[in-house]
Amino acid sequence: MAAREAKVEKQSQRGIERRRTIRIRRSALIRDNLDDIDRPSMKIAETLEELEQAFRIVYREYRAAGYVKDSDPHQMLYSVYSLLPTASVFVFKSYLDVISTMSLYKDTRVFGLPMDAVYKPELDELRAQGHRVAEIGALATPKNRRWANLVVYLAKALFHYAHLVDVDYACIMVNPKHVRFYKEIFLFEEMAEERMYEAVGAPAVALYANVHTYDQRMLDAYGGEDFETDLLSFFVKMKNSIMDPSLTYPVDNDKPLDQSIICSLLEKRPTILEGLTEEQIQVLTYLYPEAVRCAKAPRH
Repeated sequence: MAAREAKVEKQSQRGIERRRTIRIRRSALIRDNLDDIDRPSMKIAETLEELEQAFRIVYREYRAAGYVKDSDPHQMLYSVYSLLPTASVFVFKSYLDVISTMSLYKDTRVFGLPMDAVYKPELDELRAQGHRVAEIGALATPKNRRWANLVVYLAKALFHYAHLVDVDYACIMVNPKHVRFYKEIFLFEEMAEERMYEAVGAPAVALYANVHTYDQRMLDAYGGEDFETDLLSFFVKMKNSIMDPSLTYPVDNDKPLDQSIICSLLEKRPTILEGLTEEQIQVLTYLYPEAVRCAKAPRH
């Protein structure tokens, strides 16, 4: 009996320590660290300069993490998904400079999602049930800016936007070493087991979150008196000057980018068109005829 009571006590202590650890990590995440940032703002990138700055941050951070093997002369990382009208590249800016970014790719019949390369059966199951899915990707913040917790601000904006445009599930692929963080702090659930993601040469785990129940899950997990500070107040309740959470009018961003922007990006990376299906090329040509012709033109 004494041994059993000791075991129960030990498990209880572990539970207390675990909650304390989560509370500390969460408290650090929601701390307002924007005082040293010049005129902070968040938006969906819409200019070539904003997009290129975002793609350069992704390239530098992913290359430093070992996810990019081949060097790029322009030091930018983006894919065909980044150029689609259904993509939203969220950026956090210090005045004119992009200092953090993450993207939301909404699912399409022709292109699907980047995750289809590894987790298509699981995504197809959600699609078959009539759910609208989107993928979170290209998260990047330079190391010297991570103290400001910019990723939390961007995540707040992204989830708010996803809710407004009727996304049902937000999915993400993360390195196995980051799974616990995303599950404990951001309340993602495991969608599928670890698999090799050949595109980055590293293992990945698929996670997802139900966008429509996300607020309630925050309340259930973080609304108790055990937690003095929580992401619930940040994501659901907090008002701040760099985002208006009261938006109710249509905000869907499914509008093609300017032809000149796509032309510039395809000129820098014409290999984006390689490996696409005939239907995908047709869609891109319909959306961006001048840009696709420009990328296909022979180089001398």
